[in-house]
Amino acid sequence: MSLHVGNDFVLSSKQIVAVLKWNSNEGDVFYKGQANSQVADRVRKIGTGPYRAAVLCTKGTLYLSPSNVTTLVRRLNKQGKFFMALEE
Repeated sequence: MSLHVGNDFVLSSKQIVAVLKWNSNEGDVFYKGQANSQVADRVRKIGTGPYRAAVLCTKGTLYLSPSNVTTLVRRLNKQGKFFMALEE
């Protein structure tokens, strides 16, 4: 199965470890402040933002998605994957 995470980008649902809420203002500071190129290579931006969710995959790659966390979790739950959206 696959998960559409925004802007015609699809991930295999088998690779997904976690779907996290992403605050775009704090996240941009995190992304710009990365000094380690290995970490920067593992962060992928989908579209132009603002980013509302971060999808962590098994190989340590973090995808920043413009989709809402609740939407992504609902899509995964329809596939039989059981994720929970935790709101602050």
